[in-house]
Amino acid sequence: MNEWFNCKISFLKQLENGTITKKAENYLVNAMTFTEAEARLHSILEEYISDFQLLTCAKTKVNGIMIDESKDKFYKTKVVFPSFDEETGKEKKAVEMYIIQANSLKEAYERTEQKMAGSVVDWDIPSINEFNVVDIFPYEAGAIPKKKVAKQEEE
Repeated sequence: MNEWFNCKISFLKQLENGTITKKAENYLVNAMTFTEAEARLHSILEEYISDFQLLTCAKTKVNGIMIDESKDKFYKTKVVFPSFDEETGKEKKAVEMYIIQANSLKEAYERTEQKMAGSVVDWDIPSINEFNVVDIFPYEAGAIPKKKVAKQEEE
């Protein structure tokens, strides 16, 4: 299951001073379809955000993810694999996108280099950008979100 969906939600949040403000957040969800991505997001977030609207759900190209919960930010790293097409005489480039959780741009670059260190082909990192998501939800085989009824039965 290699489909990743960037889902943006909107909800009302009460601040510490008592005022209510509208807030928008992005989440990255691994799913097979748009419908499954929306359903997974609802089942995961319903415990934390009782009432929210899904504003957008769009496929995004992601070839790999390196999650480290101790890090603060997410970065989207573009890795290019140049090759030469002998028939046309032109250079071709294969592109892969990685999401790296790190504390800084430098750390994201270093973690990408570590990941690519064993590669037998040439590669280059032309860009690393901060990726604005609150959290990433990879697919976990056999993991079925618990329903509220199941939680009550456990207590």
